[in-house]
Amino acid sequence: LWNTSDGTPIRTLRGHEDWVNGCALSADGRLALSASDDKTCILWNTSDGKPIRTLWGHKNFVSGCAPSADSKLPLSTSR
Repeated sequence: LWNTSDGTPIRTLRGHEDWVNGCALSADGRLALSASDDKTCILWNTSDGKPIRTLWGHKNFVSGCAPSADSKLPLSTSR
């Protein structure tokens, strides 16, 4: 996560075991969702940088992700 005022990093979200291909923020900025070559998406709490839940199920790398408008339904894409 980055500070948009001065471009400095605020927090690094650590948890994936391979390259991260995409990320998205919820509308209110409280959650982040990341997609990775490790075949998972991780839902993050942006205030403390801790993972809330790892989403498994893709058979191949996850190329992108997005939260729904209400942040209750994550969407992910894969090959």
